[in-house]
Amino acid sequence: MKVKVNRAGKLFILLTILLGIAAVNTGNNLLYIVVSLLLATMLLSGMISYQNLKGLRLNLKPPKEIYAGIPAEFGISIRKEGKLPSFMIDVFGNGENILFPYVGTKPVKGKIGFLFPKRGEVEKVILVVSSEFPLGMFVRYYTLEFPIKLVIFPKPLPTKEFLSSGFENKEGLQESFTSVGYEELKEIRDYRGEPMKLIHWKVLAKTDSLKVKDMSALEKGAVILTLNSVSGDLETKLSKLTYLVNKLMNRGYAVGVDLGRVKIPPGKGEKHRLKILRALALY
Repeated sequence: MKVKVNRAGKLFILLTILLGIAAVNTGNNLLYIVVSLLLATMLLSGMISYQNLKGLRLNLKPPKEIYAGIPAEFGISIRKEGKLPSFMIDVFGNGENILFPYVGTKPVKGKIGFLFPKRGEVEKVILVVSSEFPLGMFVRYYTLEFPIKLVIFPKPLPTKEFLSSGFENKEGLQESFTSVGYEELKEIRDYRGEPMKLIHWKVLAKTDSLKVKDMSALEKGAVILTLNSVSGDLETKLSKLTYLVNKLMNRGYAVGVDLGRVKIPPGKGEKHRLKILRALALY
């Protein structure tokens, strides 16, 4: 653990030194007693602050999706091992902190933000755990490294380059319809603004969750995105493709990518979308 002296602590130390000098010069027993009390207060404060940070156990839970340049909220929990609780525990991420006024043996949960400037793999995150308890004159702290593997997706960059090339008109995304009617049910999925007649009322009655019937007559076309689908340097292209993958798949299109050495055929679903985003992040 390390200790940092804040402004109040510096004033306290200065006062102790001045009184100590006065006690030596005057031989006043009362000043000696006062200086002794001040020194004892500093010593006791240091012991309490050390015990306050000792035995803390932290856990981090990353979000499902993390994009470069966009703050991501991690779940954090903290608990104390031992009989004595901890107070005023401050946990710092990279730019954001969270204060836990009381930490006992039961986990206390919260949210803390992290910001990753670049796409790609991250193998660890760093937290700084600190506290000014008990007197607020000294800050005791230590650093924790969490070995956690993360994939940071490219920052989505809105674009209409690919969409405007015959794929989107004034009314929105063009849809390719099959000749099959509504009688063939393909899947049940979350409601995204479809007509009321497609809502699955039985599922709504059972689960209070708004779902729609995805019929084969409304099946969207398959789309394969390449680096040539958009303009810009490599990072800009990857950011635009990230935006297009999320937008098109949210509209129900089967999306794939052809990045040269990496090819993913068109598909749907959350796992498929994350697979494509991972490929863009690690390209």
